[in-house]
Amino acid sequence: MYQSKAITACLGLALTGLVHAQNTGTSFCNVIPNSTGLPTTLSGSFGSGVGSDLHLEATQGVPGELGYFLVGTEATTGIAVSDGTFCLAGTSTARFLRYNIPGGDRNSIGVFDAAGVLQNAAGTSLSGTGYDVPGTLPDTFAYRVFAGSTWHFQAWHRDTPSAAGASNFSNGLSVTFPFPQITPIPGMVSIPAGTFIMGSDEPFSDPYWNGIDAWEVHPVTLPSFWMGEYEVTQAEYESIMGVNPSHFSGPNLPVEMVSWHEARAYCAELTAQQIAMGNIPLGYEYRLPTEAEWEYTCRAGTTTEFNVGSELLCADGQFTYTTHGNIECFVTAPVPVGSFPANAFGLYDMHGNVNEWCLDVYSVSYIPGPAMSPFYSGSPHIRIARGGSWFDLSIACRSASRGSQFSWHTADSVGFRVVLGEVIVP
Repeated sequence: MYQSKAITACLGLALTGLVHAQNTGTSFCNVIPNSTGLPTTLSGSFGSGVGSDLHLEATQGVPGELGYFLVGTEATTGIAVSDGTFCLAGTSTARFLRYNIPGGDRNSIGVFDAAGVLQNAAGTSLSGTGYDVPGTLPDTFAYRVFAGSTWHFQAWHRDTPSAAGASNFSNGLSVTFPFPQITPIPGMVSIPAGTFIMGSDEPFSDPYWNGIDAWEVHPVTLPSFWMGEYEVTQAEYESIMGVNPSHFSGPNLPVEMVSWHEARAYCAELTAQQIAMGNIPLGYEYRLPTEAEWEYTCRAGTTTEFNVGSELLCADGQFTYTTHGNIECFVTAPVPVGSFPANAFGLYDMHGNVNEWCLDVYSVSYIPGPAMSPFYSGSPHIRIARGGSWFDLSIACRSASRGSQFSWHTADSVGFRVVLGEVIVP
């Protein structure tokens, strides 16, 4: 099953189960009293533990009629709408959505049309007092609520039961979502949020021999996360799992001869250890990278076939043969991690040394179009392995090259590295 949330912007780590002081947010926008003689006041608090963890309440002057919570990407100066001021529109870049106040009779995610009329779209009604803001705000594109991002809210309601066309609005409320407290283990590199072009449109010919499974070039947006500076070493693996299955022996060599399942077991043990130590909150885990995370971090801002340029030469990584000049590299084994220069993100050995397991099920092609945190899950046993190895040619070490293995497969050319990020169920 393919999972993705397409968005227009990506703003940091996603939130899970944060608990903070009750009152939060900065008020903006003038409020006009409605027929009750009172202005409608919107307030927010963290600690609901639902969705984004933000709870909204609209008080004073709200009749028991159909109403909506509105969320927008910008706080604007406001435009007059009926009896109130709408402060989430008025610029060409502002986007907004609505969610119904409990008691309403319609599902209520929607937007204003060109005539200023609020239109329904498929969505969700939530029950209870006020509104728990979800972690994803659906629209034509789905917006993820990330730590460090700021969102803007208002409440809208009818003035009286008989005045269906009269609109009233609360104050606006700007809320910045906080970061959770996380202490990564040593050797984890903070990877910034961003958008990159995934895949390659190079032909299946010399010197890249690009596979057709990577031809669907498409933009991918990812939140920030942490990734291991190095491939997991034999010393690290043995310290957690109590065994060293590797064919080539050395504490600083990458661990190999591990299946996808064994790599995930290592991640699970590490996660349990770090949660017990209070270093990561629930909702986060050490895990294998998704295929998109792996390519994003391998490229590290580059658009060429390799993060060192258009060619991969023997001095650039541990692999057996380069098609750039058709040169034998005389490689017979992996080398200690960090033997070659790091890429722009500070990650080592992304080209060659050992193939690195990814979380995804192998798919013969990418889903076309923009994607947010794409991930292919399901029961098939073939899993992605990226980066090429000491045993491979340069063509298998390309940033976009898509290797795959049976999930139970082990080889002295296959290892892994870990990321720290949101929990993902493969």
